[in-house]
Amino acid sequence: MNVLIVDDDKLARKGLVAIMDWKKYGFEVVGDVQNGRKALEFLRNHPVDIVFTDIDMPEIDGLELMQMCGEEFPEIKFVILSVYESFSYAQTAIRMGALDYISKISFSPEECGTILERVRAKYMQTCRDGHAEEEKQEKVEEEKVEELNRRWMQTRWIFSEKEFEDLCQKTKEISLRSAERIFVKSFHNIQLLSDGEGEFPSMDTVEEMLDWVHRWREHIYEESLSSSQKNDISAFAAVIKYVDGHIGENLRSEDVAERIGMSRSYFSTRFKEMTGETFHQYVIHRKMKTAAEWIEEGKKSITRIAVELGYDNFHYFAKVFAREHGCMPSEYRKESKNV
Repeated sequence: MNVLIVDDDKLARKGLVAIMDWKKYGFEVVGDVQNGRKALEFLRNHPVDIVFTDIDMPEIDGLELMQMCGEEFPEIKFVILSVYESFSYAQTAIRMGALDYISKISFSPEECGTILERVRAKYMQTCRDGHAEEEKQEKVEEEKVEELNRRWMQTRWIFSEKEFEDLCQKTKEISLRSAERIFVKSFHNIQLLSDGEGEFPSMDTVEEMLDWVHRWREHIYEESLSSSQKNDISAFAAVIKYVDGHIGENLRSEDVAERIGMSRSYFSTRFKEMTGETFHQYVIHRKMKTAAEWIEEGKKSITRIAVELGYDNFHYFAKVFAREHGCMPSEYRKESKNV
């Protein structure tokens, strides 16, 4: 662990370097400077893990240095050195994320080993916590990517403006690399629908990718579909709108097919070709998506949500919701409140 020492008292600074057995506890002092401004200059040019800094310094004091580094170097940890024994100073430093607060007045050479061991233990714990949080965020991102990939591959966004807008909004929330993975996979589907040729182009931002997909969507609508396909698109757009408007009802494929003038078999075949799932699966996904949205809004009880979506059996509703979202409705509500 690389250490930088910051103190306007040269004697105190050099003394701290000399008195501590840094290497024994896995530390290496890579620099010492006299104020916060010099510390920032040093940090911009050298890798540092922990900064031992005095509080009372000219130009930029220790707490100001912590705050500035929190914005520019959030991974760097701090240990505060001070002649003040005030508990309020210690509280402020710890609240800002300092690993430790050491009083110069009560500090003694005999305590050096204890202090370094304590700092090392706290630093390692923050690293573990940070790694765990990073893994958690990566898992959340991966789950988002899998869900988005499934929805882009189904291609119902081609004839549902609402679905397309929702997909675009959620895709903007993921990384450029993840978006690239999704669109490279779904590009094959887009090409098949439009009889297009070529490769997915390289782009610099997610927004550029979405603009490109939007143009392809228009191309599919206006040029690549036959007259009968356009009629189907129009019909299925009406189906999507109907489902959204009657989401709490018991929607059956035969009833919807009759409503738009298609045979049940033709309706079922074309619906799956165009969306990647059966009508029954689509309705369940829409109901569960709506359930999640209502739970996030927090205006209705989960039992009421189940009833309004057509589920008289709450336990069955909870089972379907858990299969769709990976957790029970009550857990989803708790997690949504913590976001």
